[in-house]
Amino acid sequence: MKKIFLPLMVVALALSSCGNSSVLLPNATGAAFEVLVVIDEKDWRSEGGKALFDVLAADMPCIPQAEPMFSISRVPQKEFDNLLRPTRNIVMVVIDSTQYTKSSIKFIKNRWANSQAIVLITSDTPKSLANLLTSKGDAINNYFVEAERLRQIEYLKSNINNTALNKVYNKFGAQMAIPSSLNKYNEAPNFLWISNGSATARQDVIIYSYPYTDKKQLTKEALLTKRDSILKAHIPGSFKGSYMGTAYAYEPPVFREIWRNNSYCAEICGLWEMKHGEIMGGPFINHTRLDEINNRLISIEGFVFAPSRDKRNLIRQMEAMVYSFKMPQEVNEVVITPKK
Repeated sequence: MKKIFLPLMVVALALSSCGNSSVLLPNATGAAFEVLVVIDEKDWRSEGGKALFDVLAADMPCIPQAEPMFSISRVPQKEFDNLLRPTRNIVMVVIDSTQYTKSSIKFIKNRWANSQAIVLITSDTPKSLANLLTSKGDAINNYFVEAERLRQIEYLKSNINNTALNKVYNKFGAQMAIPSSLNKYNEAPNFLWISNGSATARQDVIIYSYPYTDKKQLTKEALLTKRDSILKAHIPGSFKGSYMGTAYAYEPPVFREIWRNNSYCAEICGLWEMKHGEIMGGPFINHTRLDEINNRLISIEGFVFAPSRDKRNLIRQMEAMVYSFKMPQEVNEVVITPKK
């Protein structure tokens, strides 16, 4: 027991302590949306380990085929060495009834690498761990999703398309981190469409605005009705009479209310399809926010068309672009009192 106990406590104490700002950390390693789970074999096979797997490997929402939220790799405690410590996303699990009387979770950043996200889980029993994950599993997933989003936004800022940046600003008075790979444009009044034009992994951004009248415009039904009308008008298919629209039958769109930079945001994710035309479709993510300065709503959307390819990382990249959007009041640092 002593041979196991000491290293585990060293790890726990090191993770719980503040990082030394004088130490130059390496950049985090590993691929996007990969998680390294540090857990011993017996614990991984227990009900607690199975519950953790079910959390991390849960189906990604709003995509047409089953893909896990994260790709998982695992190592036992004794094999977690200096080569693995800079991994970008890490879950460390310690189950020991002699040291813990309940289960707990700690979220730690940048312990062994820059832009690193670590979850330390300690528990007295596998059953206690399973119970904790039932209530806290979403928090773990959200923590890693946010970490990946922030990394992607930083990458976008270092690979910015200045032409797209200017078009977004000139048309909407806003800012958005759009990479140089998206460099094909289509414009109309109050509408901007930017695409990479790829035949195998197509990624598109659309932005549109319209006058704000009342809160009823921000319901799920109203937002989807407006979305479908905009897509029908501006994104036609190759067949006469065909156009892009929301797919409702396979997986209904998911609506939630969130806050972006201290202001309200209506988020919808779901699937799109071509109506009356080609068999085409894919995932989309849409944010609609109130432009207080100009009394209008602005919708920002990213969507993907990638037949025969996994789409998780592609739509997550689009999500980061959507989340990077800054409203005119944010660009100009205007303080607005929210309307009731």
